Amino acid sequence: MKHIIILSPLSKIRHSFMEIIIQFGYVTLFASAYPLASVISIVANLIEIRADAFRITYLCQRPRSIRCDGLNMWNKLLGAIVRLSALTNCLIFGFTSGQLMEWLPSLYQMDDTDHMRFTTDKGWIVIFIIFGLERLLLWTGMLLDAIIPDVPEDVMNQLERRYFVLEEESREYEHQEAQKRQKKQS
Repeated sequence: MKHIIILSPLSKIRHSFMEIIIQFGYVTLFASAYPLASVISIVANLIEIRADAFRITYLCQRPRSIRCDGLNMWNKLLGAIVRLSALTNCLIFGFTSGQLMEWLPSLYQMDDTDHMRFTTDKGWIVIFIIFGLERLLLWTGMLLDAIIPDVPEDVMNQLERRYFVLEEESREYEHQEAQKRQKKQS
């Protein structure tokens, strides 16, 4: 007796992307608050890859392929998260971590309740350092984005060669077709 198994279609790909984006957001936005999050994220993603491979192989139909140019809106969302993470990590570094207090103790003083506070008339320096560091991180990111090409040079050379060969083949075909027409007319 033959059994026919009908697999359910693979769904919720958008939800998988959203899950990864949220995880990336937590890791980058709060990296200075909990550095171990990146390691936990890697382990969780390795487990997720194995689970998805099993699900796609044995439990679901093969997903329908849809051609697209890239990540589109997801790429913009990732860029926004990266830029925002520069701000959040600098604020965590400056206001809550205590590292800046250890590096520049002259800008802080203990109050009556044993809490560190800004030294009178020096709080603006701390704010300037925090936002200056954030701007430095953003400018460094933009500089690296401008310097490093999106497509490597050897890949660009191969693409240009492919387009050149296709163009030459097209011209040769047009030339042969023109010669055939001339022979028929004469």
